[in-house]
Amino acid sequence: MAQVKTKEQIAKITKACQETDAIFSKILKNFSFKTEIELRDFILFEIKKRGLKPSFPPIVTSGKRAGNDIHPKPTHNKLSGFVIIDFGVIYERYMSDMTRTIYVGIPTKQEKELYNTLLHAYRVGVANACVGIRCADVDALSRKSLGDHAQYFIHMLGHGVGTKIHEAPKLYHKLTRPVLKENMIITIEPGLYIKNKCGLRIEDTCLIAKKGCVPLTNSTRDLLIF
Repeated sequence: MAQVKTKEQIAKITKACQETDAIFSKILKNFSFKTEIELRDFILFEIKKRGLKPSFPPIVTSGKRAGNDIHPKPTHNKLSGFVIIDFGVIYERYMSDMTRTIYVGIPTKQEKELYNTLLHAYRVGVANACVGIRCADVDALSRKSLGDHAQYFIHMLGHGVGTKIHEAPKLYHKLTRPVLKENMIITIEPGLYIKNKCGLRIEDTCLIAKKGCVPLTNSTRDLLIF
């Protein structure tokens, strides 16, 4: 029953998502960060300034490190190449979860194509997440859209969000039972992790509505270059 959210719960998660978008906007407007920790600390400062708490320790990782670990701790390493920024906030006990990948430097044509491949997989996930579909099928469709790059997608497509950052249901092609229901809150978060090369992920907290999957975090998904 906790997987299906009430109107009040949806409103609180929506507010948490709006705060997350606002913080990401501040990141973009103030982007002069040199290291992973510097950017992580700015996120924590902005969360605290709003009288909120983080849903989980913010993740900032870049370059080769981003391809070797899904949830690494930020370091003093210099930001370079693809930079994964994953964070959320808690609003009246309810959480948000969003990831964006930006680029520091000058991306190659192949890197831009890689990002667009991931963005397409994200859009496929959102387009197919609807009332009545098996969670496994949403994952499988998004995964299939990656083509040969699917080998680098090493985690599930998404998970429920509420008073915990990881709740049921899980969107994974190897789990056949869960079915999406109206007013569930889930994440859609495909990622690509090429060992010793790069990592990238796009994630939104989304509402399963009658009309389909509605992202509640709405920061730009274009590849931003700094």
